[in-house]
Amino acid sequence: MAKPYVYVAGPLFNTHERGYIEQIAAALEAAGYECFVPHRDNLKTPPPGETQDQRFMRVFHADLGAMQRADFATALLTGQDVDSGTAAEVGWLAAMGKPVYGISDDRRGPVNIMIWGFCNEGWYMARSIDELIALVKKHSPVE
Repeated sequence: MAKPYVYVAGPLFNTHERGYIEQIAAALEAAGYECFVPHRDNLKTPPPGETQDQRFMRVFHADLGAMQRADFATALLTGQDVDSGTAAEVGWLAAMGKPVYGISDDRRGPVNIMIWGFCNEGWYMARSIDELIALVKKHSPVE
């Protein structure tokens, strides 16, 4: 039987964010899940002569295909406000009926109420990777 497929969303603007997302994916993979991490699993080196529009189309369609394939998603939600790309992914995934598990240890307050709602009205929110893995195992177990 195939492993559950997880789309791992989050902001990718600095080494810390990318590294933390990779830690989340590594913990999920160690627990038996297959992960798609956009910055890790999209083609990193553009084909020769690729324009910015072509790159955007390639990345968008690869991410969209992974979201369509996903059984569920996790989303790194830390920061002053949720990253706009991450918010778009969370909203799309939730609209498609796919569970979204959020993770944030930001002490400035709760996440945006819409994001909170898309994370099963806060029931699928974690403050640490260990807590996230426990939530995922409880609600989206590996068979």
